[in-house]
Amino acid sequence: MSEQKTEPVKKSVARFLSLRLKIWIGFILIFTPVFVASYYWFYQYTTARVFQTITDQLGQTIDGTIKGMDKEGFVQLYKEESTNNPNCPPAKDAPKEENGYYPEDNPLYVAHENWLLAVQQIEPAIKIYTYIKGIEPGEIIAIGSTGYFREPRGGFRFCQRYTSKSSDIYNGLTSRVDAWTPYTDSFGSWITTYEPIVDDAGVVIGAIGIDIPTNYLNEVRRNILISGAIAFVASYVLIFFLVYWLSGLLTHPIVGLAGVAKEIGEGNYGHEWTEQDIKRNFQDEIDTLTSVFKVMVDKVAQREQKLRQEVQELKIEIDQSKRQKQVGEIVESEFFQELHTKAQRMRQQQIDAEAKKKKE
Repeated sequence: MSEQKTEPVKKSVARFLSLRLKIWIGFILIFTPVFVASYYWFYQYTTARVFQTITDQLGQTIDGTIKGMDKEGFVQLYKEESTNNPNCPPAKDAPKEENGYYPEDNPLYVAHENWLLAVQQIEPAIKIYTYIKGIEPGEIIAIGSTGYFREPRGGFRFCQRYTSKSSDIYNGLTSRVDAWTPYTDSFGSWITTYEPIVDDAGVVIGAIGIDIPTNYLNEVRRNILISGAIAFVASYVLIFFLVYWLSGLLTHPIVGLAGVAKEIGEGNYGHEWTEQDIKRNFQDEIDTLTSVFKVMVDKVAQREQKLRQEVQELKIEIDQSKRQKQVGEIVESEFFQELHTKAQRMRQQQIDAEAKKKKE
C-alpha cells in the first residue's frame, strides 16, 4: 500500500485591529443609520413647515389683496368695458388673439393692475389675477393679471374667457379653495389659492387667484436639501473626529497596560509607573484595573525572584548530590579498591621497615 501524504496544516494569521479603531468603526455602523434617519426626518419636517409657511403667506396675501382692493372700481371697470367694447366679452369661438385685450386707456383698469402689482412686489414669486363669473357653466372671465407687466406679457388678458380642466378656479367664486397639490395648465405648473371678492354689502362680485410656481417650491426644497446636507456632513465629520479622539483617550490606558503586559511576557518587570497612570481625578474601571495590574506585576516579580532563588538553591543541592554520587561511584569501583589495597599494603610495609630499623 502506498503511503498517503498529509498536507501541512496552514496556520491562520490573525489580523490585528486596534481597540480604538474597533470602537470608531462600531460607532460608525451604529450611528450612521441614526444620522441618516435624523437627517431624513429633519428634511421632511422642515420641508413641510416651509410649505405650510408659504401656503399661510398666500392666504394672508390674498386676504390683504381683497381688503385693499377698490371693489367699486372693479365692478365699474367691467360694466364700462362690456358696454363700450363689443369684444367684451368675446364670442365663444373667438380665436386666441381676439380672446381678451388690455384696456390701457381705462384708468380703472390701470389702477386695478397697479394694485395687483403693488401686492406682487411684496411677494415677487406669486402671480395674481382677478376674474368674474363667465357666461358658460364652469367658465370665468378675466379682469386683471400681474402678467400684464411681464415682458412679453402673459397671464390673463382683460375680458378673456377661460374654462379650466379643474373646477377649482370656478368654485373660487363661491368659497375659499386651496389647490395645494401641484397642477399644470397652459400657463405653467402651480399651486393656487382662490377666494371670492365680496363687496361691502356682502355680495360676491368676483374672485381672486394667487399662484406660486412649483419650480419656486422645488427651489426651496433644493436649498433645504443642500443646506441640510452641508450641515449634516459637517456635523457628521466633526462628531466622528471627536469620537476618534475620545476613543483614543479611553483606550490609551488599555494600550499602556498591553505594552506593560508585553514587557512582562519578555521578563522585564522594571516598568516605571507614574502618578498619572495610577491616580486621576475621576476614577473608573480602567484605573482600578491599572492599580490591580501594578500590584500583580509587583507580586509576580517578587515570586519570580523567589522562584529563581529556590531554583538556584535546588541546583546547588542537585550538584552536591551529583558530586557525591560520582565520588561514590569512583570509590566503589574495582580500580579504586585495588588502588586502595595497594596503598594500604605500601603504608604497612613502610611501617614495618621503620619498626625494623628501630630494633637494629
